[in-house]
Amino acid sequence: MSARLLYVCALVAACVPFSSSARAAEYVEMSGQELYMRFCASCHGVEGRGDGPVAPALAVEVPDLTLIARRRGSFPRDLVARIIDGRHIISAHGTRTMPVWGLAFSRAELDEQDTRIITRKLTDYLAQLQRPVQRSDGQ
Repeated sequence: MSARLLYVCALVAACVPFSSSARAAEYVEMSGQELYMRFCASCHGVEGRGDGPVAPALAVEVPDLTLIARRRGSFPRDLVARIIDGRHIISAHGTRTMPVWGLAFSRAELDEQDTRIITRKLTDYLAQLQRPVQRSDGQ
């Protein structure tokens, strides 16, 4: 295993809550912002700009999540939800269970309803992070 990969694994491991006491109810009760800070900010940054503490060690550039709507013309809520819940695979995230989320969520034994709730909260939070879409008329 390369030194870079070991470093990335160590950083990710440091950011993931490995407590076996974590239960689905705890995650379901968290706000979208709390979920984001716990599971996304290590790579995507506190403000979603792709500047989390793990980002420099990754082989791919971590995207600025505040620009999703600007890049696409509007916020693609369904696509974002599918990326979060693993139905739409992003190669940089690894397998269906993103490296940072997979272990924590599998230990929590989330059912389909809990997964939908958490996905909705994260999607709503990412929608709130969006910078304004620039209109073609310059306004």
